Amino acid sequence: MYKASPADSMIVELWKKVYPSAAYTIGWPEYAGKLFIPSKANVETALAEVKKIRKQIQNDHQAKILDSIELDLLFEEPQTIIEGIVGTIFNHLTKEGLNEDHMVSLVSNVIEALDASIERFKDKKVPTGVKVLTLYSLNGILEILDVVKDQAKNQKLKSLCNVAKAKAAEFVSMFKVEGFTKGTYQEVRAIFEREKFDLGREKIYKDALKKWYDYDEGAEELEQNALRWIQEELPMYREVIRQLSQLYSCEPAVDEVEKKIESRVRIEPAELVQTTAAIRNVVQRFINEKIVRINPKYDTRLIETPSYLTGTLPTAAAGFFDSITEKPFQLYFITTDRDRDPMKSLASIINTLVHEEYGHCVHHSNSSVGFVEELNILDLLPTSFQGPVSEGLAFNRELEFIHAIKELEDNKELSAIEREYVNLMERYGGLHLCNLEVEYETRKWRLIRFLRVVGDVRVNTGKQTLFEFIDWAHAYTGVPAANIYFQLFPAHESIGPGYATCYAVVGEKIRELESRIKEKNRRIEFSTYLSSIGSPPTSIYRKKLEDYLKKIVA
Repeated sequence: MYKASPADSMIVELWKKVYPSAAYTIGWPEYAGKLFIPSKANVETALAEVKKIRKQIQNDHQAKILDSIELDLLFEEPQTIIEGIVGTIFNHLTKEGLNEDHMVSLVSNVIEALDASIERFKDKKVPTGVKVLTLYSLNGILEILDVVKDQAKNQKLKSLCNVAKAKAAEFVSMFKVEGFTKGTYQEVRAIFEREKFDLGREKIYKDALKKWYDYDEGAEELEQNALRWIQEELPMYREVIRQLSQLYSCEPAVDEVEKKIESRVRIEPAELVQTTAAIRNVVQRFINEKIVRINPKYDTRLIETPSYLTGTLPTAAAGFFDSITEKPFQLYFITTDRDRDPMKSLASIINTLVHEEYGHCVHHSNSSVGFVEELNILDLLPTSFQGPVSEGLAFNRELEFIHAIKELEDNKELSAIEREYVNLMERYGGLHLCNLEVEYETRKWRLIRFLRVVGDVRVNTGKQTLFEFIDWAHAYTGVPAANIYFQLFPAHESIGPGYATCYAVVGEKIRELESRIKEKNRRIEFSTYLSSIGSPPTSIYRKKLEDYLKKIVA
């Protein structure tokens, strides 16, 4: 399944200690019911082990993994603790249902982790922006503990859930901000009009870009690249708006076009899962033929996002399980909460399906089964490098899909699978109109991801406040302000500085490499390769792609 040197194995053992819940999620059952307790003593012990292993490593790959683990241990923001707990409990419930023995152990660990965190943060001054991110996380942990409590028959587990809920409320109350209730766009805007916006990340941001994401680019270069990408994308975005406005007989304005797209094929949030299920088999066969090969063991399950995860999954997301086992599988989450940012049209359903399932899920599955080659165990670990690699290739997959479906309009000799896709679109208004709507959605999201890079740099370096950036971005691009807010702040800044850049930075590198490939079958081969080699550090991933490209392009 995978290969590992003695030094790799030492790193894996350390990784399992620091991320026991992730170890359980990807296939080590002995870590069920365990959670890292972020006490001062435990953090110091782990950091000492990082230092010890550094003396025995053999290559940059190993050094970069250690850099990432070390920065995780040093990074101190309260919302990451809460969200880690929620994700851990959810992953246990997803993998095995309610195993009460495991859950008693896990919730006991949750209480210990919260006690350690209360002690750790009691004398820390936390910036207002981080406080708001933490407040977003409270409902999630309370709701998931209620789910466990309601399902439990074990009275000890029920009691532990009550204690954990009280501890979580106590911890989050340390970061209360006047006026925060549900975390709507209008509510948070009012808070930051009254109080100074600050994330306090200026000193760590450089390390985040290098050690978590392994970028060659610094903050200034990232921002300038993203501004250039926006300038290149805007004319195409506006052209699609113009064409749609002519077909709809409406003003060529974003709001008007979005209303028409949403009203033409009206899809209520409650219908999102059912509608996606109805079209995904056709889309999957099309993508397998035209864009990326999908391994025969592929297993992705479609589910509605639980309410306790919607704060950080406002639209959709992918989850990965049992990566190191014989039967890896994926979950595709679809958010139906009206108070978040759920999909509202057929175009958004298709675009998101392409990104989440045929980007992320295919990447995880192809890599886990060794579809193109046997991987190093380090490439299968869900480290911080999974962000730029998986998000980057999923981001670019949207553009690959647009190119493939637009080619159908002029193709006189369609394959059976191509005809199947065309027939599906005919049911929804015709191929040309559906293509334009999907392209609009793709172009809009490309702008949002480019804007995330600019926003991440500016708000984390203190160059702009959050709503100064949002106002600038909305005025410059026309993307709705609330969309920019939810897709930058609670969804990505809650993960940590730099994560919001992941989509565009590697995605644009992949696009540049693919532009050199003229032959379609070679392009599919390249796309399959980049979707099947795990998540090594970004610089190593880029180098592997460049080397592979040289092999297939004369």
